[in-house]
Amino acid sequence: MREIARVQQGYFPTQDRIVRIIAGRFKIPLNQQGQIVVLDAGCGTGHAIQNLSNQWLIQQPELNATLLGIESDKHRYEQAAALLARSKGGGTALWSAIEDATVDQPVSLLWFNPPYDRIRGTGRIETALFNRVKEWPARGSGLLLLIVPDYVLADAEVGLAVAVERDYEMLGLWRYPEPEYHDFKQCVLLARRREKALNKTLMTFPRWASESSKWPMLRDDMKPVATLTPVQKSVTLRRTRLGNDLIVDAVTRSPLRSGLLREAAAPAPPIGRPLLPLKHGHLALALAGGLCDGIIESEGNRFLIKGTLTSAVRRVSTKPQVDDSGNTVAEIDTYRTRYEMNVRCLRNDGSIENYSSAEPDELETEVTNE
Repeated sequence: MREIARVQQGYFPTQDRIVRIIAGRFKIPLNQQGQIVVLDAGCGTGHAIQNLSNQWLIQQPELNATLLGIESDKHRYEQAAALLARSKGGGTALWSAIEDATVDQPVSLLWFNPPYDRIRGTGRIETALFNRVKEWPARGSGLLLLIVPDYVLADAEVGLAVAVERDYEMLGLWRYPEPEYHDFKQCVLLARRREKALNKTLMTFPRWASESSKWPMLRDDMKPVATLTPVQKSVTLRRTRLGNDLIVDAVTRSPLRSGLLREAAAPAPPIGRPLLPLKHGHLALALAGGLCDGIIESEGNRFLIKGTLTSAVRRVSTKPQVDDSGNTVAEIDTYRTRYEMNVRCLRNDGSIENYSSAEPDELETEVTNE
């Protein structure tokens, strides 16, 4: 991502002309039962879906559309919350990262223009975020409006096209017109969520994604290709966890701020002796966790130690079995599984010392098939 994009958290709002063209791809229901719920995951100031709704209201003044947005930047979230609340059908925004948010009911349309960037060592952020939000539209009727760079969607290694194909039925795919296409090579994908996702093991790279050179360009004279379907229940946005920004903001405005800062800046208390003496169990945990491997130093001397933890079945006792006359007829051995700790120490002079928690030899009788 370009440095200016990093500063803005990948925020580049959809241009008004593009929103106006996209709005024409939807057919508005005439006899609406319920409400059209539009959710913008990464809404910025909320201007895109507000503009989208205004275009629909020109076609259908009686449209009942609720606008919802998720935004991680606090300043933009405050603008979005105020703007969406003033929309005709009402609306709200949630201050949260996309990864930390969810909805309690499916929506009619998911407007998704995610940040464009790579995740070091794991792929693209567009794919990761899509997998987080893909289940939010209603099954069988909910729509997805996805805006991403065309080279991301057409790249088989990114995996975004396969992820979309598995859960959504393609309705339309277009490139941005010029001059908007020049900066980020964006494309617009419109799809309907399937009733049931396709079998992941049988998925291949979709043909529509491999033919990116044939994708048409958005035009003002294009006809609608998708019908908006109302939902019957109101949708509530909520957080699944608290992000660092929210925690820091709450602490900053808290009357306990001074006390919290003093505690955070206070030096760490001195570590005294252990409350209880170390026992075999503590050493066993250290060995199992790999903490007894490597070079240690004590009083100027260096040692190379290697610790192992093994289990062995050992005889712990032998008791006679007597009959009714008091005669010994057999001996009963009791065996238990013991964990034995072994530490080998290599000194500077080449000598090796072994330390073990194994029992004395006379009790170390192994279990045999006899």
